[in-house]
Amino acid sequence: MRFLLFTLYAPMGAFGEIAVGERRMGWERPARSAVLGLAAAALGIERENEDAHRALETSLHYAVRTDAPGAPFADYHTAQTPRARKNRTFSTRRDELRSGNLHTVLSVREWRTDAFFTAALWPRPESRVDLDDIAAALRKPRFTLYLGRKAAPLGLPLAPALVPADSIAEAFERRKRTAVEERVLERIGRSAAAEIAFDAFDTDASGAPGAPEADREVRRRDAVVSRMRWQFADRRERIAARPGAGRGEGSAAP
Repeated sequence: MRFLLFTLYAPMGAFGEIAVGERRMGWERPARSAVLGLAAAALGIERENEDAHRALETSLHYAVRTDAPGAPFADYHTAQTPRARKNRTFSTRRDELRSGNLHTVLSVREWRTDAFFTAALWPRPESRVDLDDIAAALRKPRFTLYLGRKAAPLGLPLAPALVPADSIAEAFERRKRTAVEERVLERIGRSAAAEIAFDAFDTDASGAPGAPEADREVRRRDAVVSRMRWQFADRRERIAARPGAGRGEGSAAP
């Protein structure tokens, strides 16, 4: 099998839970929907293109390894936005502010600083997308990429790598970090027992082949239903701790 692995790091990032009311709390690792959204942005897929987003959701398996968990913090956030109106869109923030009829949104938003992850995507049996196309787009994205919120630009190149392996665990081990990634991990403090989270299925053959034994299973509402309507469905996710993860892995030239 082939797996597409890439780095997710930013000095500040946000992995939002379900946004209800004024408190916008975050997960400790990226959501499936966020990573597929990142791939969609790299490919230049507009939010209105529901078919393309659906193809990504139904064609790919997902896993993520926490290499450094980062530290959470929250800020009190104020923002002025135009009131919603059907069939009205804005191209820039300037257009929004000049539209008039603004209202102020108050919220408490959670972030994480210096969190470092390795994400993995691989095809389902009936895949309608090409890993090579996604890898090329991650190297040269069509749209600007960020880690969860527009105020959180990426701190490192994604450095996508297509890795042949017999299992997801082997794929994570075989993907070599760049020298720059290693220096960042040394600075922020790598996790001594990195966790791997992956899609949960009834059998490993249909989900994560050769996945490590899971310590627990959780439900997350991060399976994409509609980008336009901002709708997501529950997903089962298994989590496995891998003591000593990240130590002794090879490095590549930057």
